[in-house]
Amino acid sequence: MRNFLVIVFVAVTLSGCGALGTYNPATQRRELIFISTPEEISMGQKIHQQLMKEEKLSRNPALIARVNRIGQKLALVSDRQDYEYHFYVIEKSDLNAFTVPGGNIYIYTGLLEKLTTDDEVAAVLAHEIGHCSARHTIKKYQAALGYNFVGDIILNKLNLGTNMKQIASLSSDALSSLVFSAYSRSDEYQSDKLGLKYMDLAGYDLNGMVKSFEALEKAGEKGSAPVFLRSHPYISDRIRAVKEEIAQMGPAGGSL
Repeated sequence: MRNFLVIVFVAVTLSGCGALGTYNPATQRRELIFISTPEEISMGQKIHQQLMKEEKLSRNPALIARVNRIGQKLALVSDRQDYEYHFYVIEKSDLNAFTVPGGNIYIYTGLLEKLTTDDEVAAVLAHEIGHCSARHTIKKYQAALGYNFVGDIILNKLNLGTNMKQIASLSSDALSSLVFSAYSRSDEYQSDKLGLKYMDLAGYDLNGMVKSFEALEKAGEKGSAPVFLRSHPYISDRIRAVKEEIAQMGPAGGSL
């Protein structure tokens, strides 16, 4: 009980005063991240190997080149530059896109078919890059390691160098299942906001995000609720929030 109270006290103190931790320019606050970038990249590689057993990558060179061209341009202006971003097109009719630790971002052909312009594709990819920059993905995995793990680190009972052993103990299936677990609504709104920031810096039309959401909303009205939005905030709320953010940012970035 005493150790638990110490853990809570230290955790609350650190989160409140920001005395320790690393400053994250994307979230504009100091954060306690216990999983290092090399460990995160290793996790992403492990998940990618598992995904490749279950999914089929597109062999359409034009489609692959388009996604990489747009994705890499956005990646260059991301707040997070401590790893390389990789973009993959999955041959599947689902309307979905997701990211995993280490900067691997996946988008399905079914979703790409609904996005008619580069600005709309950029909106989806920029949103996923936002999750990377804000470290939303790794925070989910860190939480999955358990409070005892975090507590031991805070109390100096666990050497940070042993993180990889803890991560390795999670099976590929367990890691992959966390990929599709829901983000909080605040995380989704934050990623939308960061996505607009990166679109603007890369020169894309910010209204592309509104149009991408409207296309997905229309698909949902036809009875095929996009996987991309099933666990996300209501699409109408996100459209409203994005329009408000664009208005605050001033003139939208020019389309390419």
